[in-house]
Amino acid sequence: MAASSTAPYAQAVIIPSLSILCMLLTIPPLILHWKNKNFPVVSLICWLLCLNLFNVINAFIWPNDDMDSWWSGAGLCDVEVKVMIASYVAVPGNLVCIFRTLASMIDTRRAMLVPSKQQRWWNFGIDMLFCVIVPVVAMATHIVYQANRYILVGISGCVNSFDESWVSLILAWIWPLLICLMAGYYCSLVVYRLQRYRNQFGDILQASNSNLNKSRFMRLFILSFIVLLAILPVQTYVVYKNIELSLPWHSYSWSVAHGPHWNKIQKIPSGGEAFFDRWFPVASGFMLFILFGCGRDASRITRAENPATANSIDRTFDDIEKGRVSWPKPQQGQSMSWLKHPWSLLHRPLHRSSTSSGERILSQPNLSAPSNTVSANAWAGSSQSRGSSDLTYMPGREAFIRVKRDISQDSELRA
Repeated sequence: MAASSTAPYAQAVIIPSLSILCMLLTIPPLILHWKNKNFPVVSLICWLLCLNLFNVINAFIWPNDDMDSWWSGAGLCDVEVKVMIASYVAVPGNLVCIFRTLASMIDTRRAMLVPSKQQRWWNFGIDMLFCVIVPVVAMATHIVYQANRYILVGISGCVNSFDESWVSLILAWIWPLLICLMAGYYCSLVVYRLQRYRNQFGDILQASNSNLNKSRFMRLFILSFIVLLAILPVQTYVVYKNIELSLPWHSYSWSVAHGPHWNKIQKIPSGGEAFFDRWFPVASGFMLFILFGCGRDASRITRAENPATANSIDRTFDDIEKGRVSWPKPQQGQSMSWLKHPWSLLHRPLHRSSTSSGERILSQPNLSAPSNTVSANAWAGSSQSRGSSDLTYMPGREAFIRVKRDISQDSELRA
């Protein structure tokens, strides 16, 4: 019996292993949304990373029910319980900001090409309120209803303790549910507008001055919808059970709630079962990777971060608007010269020439028949007929066609 109690439980191995894998898989989506400046999504991913990190630490320190050998967790658990309290409102708060942003993108009544300064500050304030201020307030008010420092449970590790009074309902239990209901309202608004403007969805999204296309919009909505669908009934059940188990409530008193017993750390065996909420960041992280870690955006980031892939022989890719496009391969002896002499970057001009960065080159051009399409160079600011002077001979290499953004004559006539 003693041997079995000292051996790690199966979930003490499975949960941290999946959490570590999940943390690695969520790095590409984090980089993607960081570059796109999607602050609520970045905040959500950071909270998932933090919760998965807690899964790894807690299961490693308390993997069994040998409570006599347990570390007290002083310092670590004092921080963890505060962060856990903040996460209860931060995750649904991030969903509120995400759904609100998605709903505003397809709002035809208030759509504008360039948001005003006042509107930008208002949106920034809403994001900061739900993603930063509300979690910080939740951490600050935790001491009011904190019955003791924390509780230690096998596998799950540090767990919060609540005072059995009405104060816990007002300051702790009810707010995650209310914020989830707010997220549900904005989610319903997105669904309604998607159904109403389904035929003009692409045009409305393109005119909303956002960095999301239809694919990113739908993937972000699906992720947020699944997370909301998971936590809304759970939060409802948690509020119900907390009220049921804490009744009858006693009158609140600071001296009673923070009496001599407050520093006593209670230890509870797990029986080999972790709390159900420890699986939430794992499942959410894998969903995040499936929706944002396997697409073209993530693969483009991977190629950019991997020099071996970025400098491969085949430098072509499929472009929806321009066909198969490639960059010219650098000459041998010049491709990695800056790696050997990194200080040479200091002597390069700050502005790139249009030939090197502004113009892409079409591989295997078809010169059989000239096209009547009008092309406009986005960098030169002038338009030409493709049938005349659009062909440029580049000395010292093969003849290529400079690819420019094509605008059909039909769309020009309609304009």
